[in-house]
Amino acid sequence: MDLSKLDRYGNRADFVETVRKRAYDYDFKCHGCSQAVVQSFLDVFEEDNAPLFMAASPFAAGMSMTGNNCGALIGGLMVLGVVFGRRRMDEGMEGIIDGIRPARRLVKHFQSRFGTLNCRDLTQTDLADPVKADAYFAGGGLETCAGITGEVTAFVAGLLYDERAKKKSK
Repeated sequence: MDLSKLDRYGNRADFVETVRKRAYDYDFKCHGCSQAVVQSFLDVFEEDNAPLFMAASPFAAGMSMTGNNCGALIGGLMVLGVVFGRRRMDEGMEGIIDGIRPARRLVKHFQSRFGTLNCRDLTQTDLADPVKADAYFAGGGLETCAGITGEVTAFVAGLLYDERAKKKSK
């Protein structure tokens, strides 16, 4: 993802809100929190990356509807990996660590904000059970999940914007 494309946004807040709203809307209308995060960044960076988008699909409802790690969080980690991740195996541990630093910031933010990393703890239900899922969504769960998706996307957007600003000042 070409961070220079962030220059078209007036400021950090504009960029963060644009991407947050896009992710919220995608998750609310189309479902699939991980893909909503990924697609939002593909849109703003004007990239067509079907393999990345498709790779995010099994993470809905906490890793293939198991209730484990939140799919929105995984989508955010995928985006950070695309930007900061190690590009070649021969980059060794240093390449891994450089990519993990921003990812750890996201995970720590998520954990402190929501008190858990797991979808089932966030939703207090088993989304693989159709009856429980219907009840959750009928009770406002879709707004809750879309809100979390938007918040994760906003945090990642802030990290990317700050990285761009740092590179421009060098």
